[in-house]
Amino acid sequence: MKRSLPFVLCLLLTACHRIEPQDSAAEGNGTTTPAPQSRDDGKTLRIFMWSEYIDPAVVRAFEKQNGVRVVIDTYESNEAMLAKLQGGGASYDLATPSNYVIQTMLRAKLLQPLEKEQLRNFGNVAAGFVNPPFDPGNIYTVPYQFAATGLAYNSGRYVPPAEDWGLIFGPEDKVKFALLDDPREVIGAALKYLGYSVNTEKVDELRAARNLLRRTVQKRGFESFAGGPEIRNKLLSGSIDLGQIYVGDLLAGAAEDPHLKVFLPRPGTTISTDLLALLRGSPNPALARKFIDFVLEPKNSAAISNYTYYGNPNRAAQPLLDPFLKSQKAFSPSDDDFRTGRVEFINELPQGRVPRLYDRIWTELKSR
Repeated sequence: MKRSLPFVLCLLLTACHRIEPQDSAAEGNGTTTPAPQSRDDGKTLRIFMWSEYIDPAVVRAFEKQNGVRVVIDTYESNEAMLAKLQGGGASYDLATPSNYVIQTMLRAKLLQPLEKEQLRNFGNVAAGFVNPPFDPGNIYTVPYQFAATGLAYNSGRYVPPAEDWGLIFGPEDKVKFALLDDPREVIGAALKYLGYSVNTEKVDELRAARNLLRRTVQKRGFESFAGGPEIRNKLLSGSIDLGQIYVGDLLAGAAEDPHLKVFLPRPGTTISTDLLALLRGSPNPALARKFIDFVLEPKNSAAISNYTYYGNPNRAAQPLLDPFLKSQKAFSPSDDDFRTGRVEFINELPQGRVPRLYDRIWTELKSR
């Protein structure tokens, strides 16, 4: 999942009540600190996670409640996380990987079972996030935060006549638009428009998506491939009418400018999830499970989403979310959205020919 949002929140949002980190040497403040190499002391939980991805108040509450210290080290990409874990450079209890690297982590023997029967709050997880395809039975992971991908617009300049990918992929060439600079998101959107799975392995379906995207990037209205914050800025400036965007990235701006709107387009869109995963070799697995259960408590889960503006997979936390977030239909897909396939998880592709087909499509698009 892209991590651009947490860095811009400090500048854009006052509603987050962000707590500024203190000196990194201070204990008990949930700040970024290199994970110690010492053996477990029974009182220290070591977490490896995305930058600025948890409310420090939640960390402090857990420390106070359990008489422990939480040490957080951070990364900026799944690749960096995997490299450090595989290199054995530090000993962590928990990580927050994205769903599409879970099978890679399992093959590398980086995870151990959660034993979710020990988690009394696991029942709070929304139905759409239980028994996911990347971790059947939630043996290794619990959902933490998620990001759906939508289409955004500035209602002060343009109001779309329909909430549909057809505004971009259809035959007309009447709107200016930008697409995410992300192959699985762009190819996935084309596949959903055509009625296929975002994870298809079928050559004929990928060929159809390629042909559709060829026509799309040749339109006069196609402006660029770009990151989420850049697309948001283009919408604010009026240089585009529509932008493919991670919902959280758009909401960061919408909290300041109510003209920014986002919807989950029909016939469907993509979603990715970050997860809490217990690492093999965890120095303190019991404390790690206790932390996961703490995060699953409704008030704590809601506090995290109110801080990050990312989607919340905890059904019991929904009433406690910031009213602004609750007012955004695209923020939290419904159980029906999952059941009907309107939102579909981006999964890891099987090794071999299929990833090369996706790469070939993307390379061709970017070279135009």
